[in-house]
Amino acid sequence: MLGRRQLRAKAMQTLYAYYRGNNNPRANEKNMMNGIYEIQDLYHLMLDLLLAVKYEAEASIQKGLEKNLPSAEEANPNYRFVNNPIFKVLESNPELNEFREKHGELSWAIESSYPSKIFKALKNSEEYKKYQSAENVSFNQHRRFIIRLYKDFIAPSEEIYSYIEDKKINWAEDLAIANTMVLNTIQSFIAKSDENTKLLKLLLDESHLEFTKELVRESIAHEVELNEIIKNNASNWEIDRIALIDKILMQMALAEFLYFPNIPPKVTINEYIEIAKDFSTENSAIFINGILDKSLKDLTEKDKVRKSARGLM
Repeated sequence: MLGRRQLRAKAMQTLYAYYRGNNNPRANEKNMMNGIYEIQDLYHLMLDLLLAVKYEAEASIQKGLEKNLPSAEEANPNYRFVNNPIFKVLESNPELNEFREKHGELSWAIESSYPSKIFKALKNSEEYKKYQSAENVSFNQHRRFIIRLYKDFIAPSEEIYSYIEDKKINWAEDLAIANTMVLNTIQSFIAKSDENTKLLKLLLDESHLEFTKELVRESIAHEVELNEIIKNNASNWEIDRIALIDKILMQMALAEFLYFPNIPPKVTINEYIEIAKDFSTENSAIFINGILDKSLKDLTEKDKVRKSARGLM
């Protein structure tokens, strides 16, 4: 699920596009909203990849059975993996089935080389051999094995990352969110889970979208004022010499100080320091922290930071 930090990052990317020349605020805002909602599709696509790996396993079993002289293992295949109860929950899920019907262009059957390579690597692993040969396997063990499959063979895959990036350029940055959602989904399944089990929703509160749009709008509307604050508190730094990403992050944080009364300043500072670490540099995070601290003290002394008694995120 998307938290405020991820939404702030989306707002930052939108402002970056705006200042790099795509200065149509309405078009940028529309693209931002589309990008946010498309993370739900990415989440479904990555869940569907688990099933694609299962289908590769089934195809491998069938190929062995059809041989004229199958080995003992091929003639008596082990169906434990393909019968994993997690797969049954995913296969019967109406949301995932709807996604497949709506997005045939994203079918893993078309890009079968990816799940095929994942299954081959999995099949040769010690984890797979232990799982297949274990005497009794509980539901928790079935679930734990699918989590390991995802963590060890899908999430770290450079090939999957490149494929996702080719499909939609923003998805490369969103893949970590989708991976977390997939793992949380699998972890949430219990032995009684069935076709009525709900998948995760990208947004629990639609008001978070309004926050994101307002953050972009206020940052642009008060650009001159916010940049003046940055300039006054950036000792020995000309504002034109500050990296664009860093300037945008500080601009957004200052907008939160001044125009978002429900957000505590400490929350704002912490959030933008973490975003800077992800999208800029460690030195940028330190630099931003210093300027925001100085700016907050200055604005507070001037009674310009007015927060409600009960702060939100």
